[in-house]
This record gives sequence, C-alpha cells and structure tokens, in this order.
Amino acid sequence: MTEQDKQGPALSITGLHKSFGNNEVLRGIDLSAHDGDVISMIGSSGSGKSTLLRCIPMLEVPDSGTVTVGTDSLSPKGGRLSRKEEATARLMRRELGFVFQSFNLWPHRSVLENVIEAPLFVQGRPRAEAVDEALALLEKVGLAEKRDAWPMQLSGGQQQRVAIARALAQHPRAILFDEPTSALDPELVGEVLKVIQSLAEEGRTMLIVTHEMGFAREVSSRVVFLHQGRIEEDGTPAEVFGNPRSDRARAFLASHFDRNR
Repeated sequence: MTEQDKQGPALSITGLHKSFGNNEVLRGIDLSAHDGDVISMIGSSGSGKSTLLRCIPMLEVPDSGTVTVGTDSLSPKGGRLSRKEEATARLMRRELGFVFQSFNLWPHRSVLENVIEAPLFVQGRPRAEAVDEALALLEKVGLAEKRDAWPMQLSGGQQQRVAIARALAQHPRAILFDEPTSALDPELVGEVLKVIQSLAEEGRTMLIVTHEMGFAREVSSRVVFLHQGRIEEDGTPAEVFGNPRSDRARAFLASHFDRNR
C-alpha cells in the first residue's frame, strides 16, 4: 500500500441503493471509513445493515451508487457486474477481510489450511511465509494448539476466532464483520468480542454489524444507526448512545437497554 493510498478513505460508499424485487433495502447510503476507524452499524433486523456490508465486496451487487476500496472503485448498474467490473471486484476483495456470522470455514481443511488458503491461492505468497504468519495469527487469537484440528472439532467461538485469523492473513485494508457473535451460545460471545476489541486497540480498520450495544459503545470510534435502508445517526458512541437525534434511534436504544436490565 502506498502513502498516497493511505491519504484517502480506506473505503467509501456513495448513493448506494439495493432492492430485492419490490423491497428497497438500501435507499441512498453514504458512508466512509478511514484507516483506524472502528464503525459499528446498529439497527433493527431488516434495516439493511448486513446487505450494506455485503455490498462493499460485491457479494451483493448494488443497483446504483459507488463503492471505493483504496484506489479501486465500482459503480454498478441494475445489480449486475460486467466482466471488467468483476475483475475490479476481485481486486477490491483482496483489500478486505470478511467475517461471517456462520464462520464459513472449509470443513474438509484443517484450521491451518483454512488460514493459509487465501495467502497461497489468491495472493500467491510462498507457503513457508504463509504458514509462519498463520501460526502467529492463531497464537494471536488463542488457538495455536488447534492448528491441525478440523472445524467440526471446534466450538462456535473457536471457529469464529479462526475466521478472524483467516481474515487477518489477507493483510486487509479493512475487515467487515457481519454479526460475528449472533450464531454463538451466550457463554462464547465474550471470547470473540475480546479478540475484536484487541484488533480495535491495534488500530485496525473495521466495520461491524452488531447487536451487542455495550460492545459497540466501548470499542467504536463511530456508530451508525440504520432504519429502513437509511442512515439516521452517524456519530461518536457518546453522541449516538448518549444523545441520539432521531426518534427512531431513541426508541431502538431504549428498547434494547430495557430488555437487558
């Protein structure tokens, strides 16, 4: 990454729209993240958070708008990518790590093999280098002793920590987390949030869709509240949690914290 790359946002989204049939899920989203930003996206189910996150790497192709990652940019039309745009999307994905709520590890590959796959087969890095870094990353997430285990032998929390190590192995400009704890048993949530918090403390750029309000308030540099496909709040945790301007944001936060008393 050049110094010039670092001067602009790590990623930016402008005028993003996405519909599924007659259901307009995203209605003109503008959002940018600079290096070191930790942005938590909150809102009710169906507000468009996960769809927004999936549009950044073109896992869902927007109907209109522009997505820029580093120096690569796409402005798809009609929810489809041309062959040339597909090539650009692949370049953009190389700059992004993606952690899904359902882990998405290869079940027929060991923990170590899952982590080294993208460095080897996408980035073309030497195997010895990829293995050395993967072992260091597994140590980082507390799973060095599980290098030869199969995903099915791990708890959900352990699988998600492997998924985080796999994302880090790509040397991403930004990491996208789509509700990383929603599929976990409650007692396993903390171990995953602890790893994500340590990444925030390192200055990693992250966009996190989450229902963990206390976590979002503690680790985020910014919090974005979505409602019916639009951003209604975008500010610091103190601003959004302490003094939300939107009536819907106030109702959402009051409902959440009432349930958790």
